[in-house]
Amino acid sequence: MEPVDRLWVAKHWPVPDGRDDKFTRGVVGIVAGSEAYPGAAALVASAAVRTGIGLVRYVGPRRAQDLVLSMRPEVVVHDSGEATERLPRVAAWVIGPGVADHPGQDAVIGAVLASGVPIVVDAGALEACARARASGDRQAPPDRVLMTPHVRELVATLGAMRHDVSDRDVTRDRPAHARLLAETARATVLLKGAPTVVAAPGGAVVTLPDAPAWLATAGSGDVLAGVAGTLLASGLSALDAGVAASWIHARAAEAASGGGPIAALDIADAVPAVVAELLLEGA
Repeated sequence: MEPVDRLWVAKHWPVPDGRDDKFTRGVVGIVAGSEAYPGAAALVASAAVRTGIGLVRYVGPRRAQDLVLSMRPEVVVHDSGEATERLPRVAAWVIGPGVADHPGQDAVIGAVLASGVPIVVDAGALEACARARASGDRQAPPDRVLMTPHVRELVATLGAMRHDVSDRDVTRDRPAHARLLAETARATVLLKGAPTVVAAPGGAVVTLPDAPAWLATAGSGDVLAGVAGTLLASGLSALDAGVAASWIHARAAEAASGGGPIAALDIADAVPAVVAELLLEGA
């Protein structure tokens, strides 16, 4: 894989032209949030909208729907029960952030995993996805599935597949453990943290440049999932989507921080200007 820099990201970033409409630009579905954690849904949806997706469909409980609509009225919302019976048509899904064992959300996640549609898998959906794919139930190909654990989630997910590793083991060799999950689950893995690593099964392992330490804040991973889901829905492979999303996420954090603290929503709000500057420099 080519070195990842501004030119690489600009070259791979999806840009609409005059022939596009909201559907050709990509439709992303989100299964995130719960009654306990509605904020995760709002953060993923905000990030997807700010990254430039054509349409966002959100599936979840009423409390989360209301919060999403109050922040992002562009989003189309769906009840979990209806979506389980008939999934909305999307180009890619983001599943797992903040689902917190919500029965309705769990059922939709199962339907999404069985659909074969490209997916970004985070937080509460990681273990279910990994177990299904490790057992041979792989409806979507490895280059269309992006799993986005942090260290503790990686350890728990590997443990669910009988790989006994610790946080310390992963910290000692982040690329090797990202690759282990990628090979076991036959999916691309984005291991969040310092440094962020993206590993494809049987292929490349990419280590991203450092991001601001201020990025270690609640909800920043939800924003990253929304950015990655947009890129996956726009047609990028899981590897390219994970790498480009991580790079933009870090640069948006720099822009939002200015050297000081940031909140997750600040990162999402900084994305458009960072993308605009990137594309101008890459032109």
